[in-house]
Amino acid sequence: MIVGIGEIAAFCAAAVWAFSTLLYKRFSHHLNPLELNVAKGVIASALMGVILLLTWDSQLPTSHISWGWLIASGIVGIAIGDSAYFAALRNIGPARTLVIESLAPAIAGLLNIALLGVYLSATAWLGILVTTLGVVIAVKPSQKLPKLDKDIYRKGVLFALGAATCQAAGMVLSKGALNNGDISSLWAAMIRLAAGTLVVAMIVAVIKHSSLTRAITLKGIEGKAWLFAAVFFGTFIGLWLQLVSVNNTDPAVAQTIFSAAPLMVMTMSLIRREHVTRAMILGGITALVGIVLLLKG
Repeated sequence: MIVGIGEIAAFCAAAVWAFSTLLYKRFSHHLNPLELNVAKGVIASALMGVILLLTWDSQLPTSHISWGWLIASGIVGIAIGDSAYFAALRNIGPARTLVIESLAPAIAGLLNIALLGVYLSATAWLGILVTTLGVVIAVKPSQKLPKLDKDIYRKGVLFALGAATCQAAGMVLSKGALNNGDISSLWAAMIRLAAGTLVVAMIVAVIKHSSLTRAITLKGIEGKAWLFAAVFFGTFIGLWLQLVSVNNTDPAVAQTIFSAAPLMVMTMSLIRREHVTRAMILGGITALVGIVLLLKG
């Protein structure tokens, strides 16, 4: 079993995203999905800009191709993917959204073949499928969820599928950029995030029911400290670690390890002595077996 920098970074990214998810739960925001996407993008971009200045990082992309891959990755993965994810959460809730999001690793593997011509081994594919099954078992609600209006349910499922596809595509596009030159992971994360945030900001600026001023200033929004903490860990640190991971391993492998984030949330719940079901434990063990297979492949 080979566990390198890419795999370690992916595990760390999953951990900080799990932690930030718990913080987001404590933040009762009054922002719609697009406004929240802009808010987190502006805060995280500012933090990345400060670090780039302090470290004098000059490893910018040197080719137009790399710039194109990163900008496309930001638009697809962040502008569209993250907005669709927030919209799915609002329409069908976290349980249903997480089940559908577990398709992202398999989608990343297929896109990796289509866009980059990179094939995984049979063992790695088995690991992806077993991990996906484990996550589905773990996050599937133990009790029947309340029924939703058919239109709301259909819209939420489409948003979740779109989020899974776009986030997987964003990872593969990022890998394409990193393959085309010596780019620092922080600059790659900064360009990707800035491109995605700029596109969402332009959309918010022209939509009447959204406020770009509120998204940037957070005026009248309670719990700003929790939002800043969630953005710091989930977007600033998490996105940086994601690019480190993708730079050093296969996007499908990285996306599979990222999918373990819900299991880490459950582990934190167990440590905090919150209720954990047998399905969560079984799903966690199954996903762990899948990750072992993935790393062996």
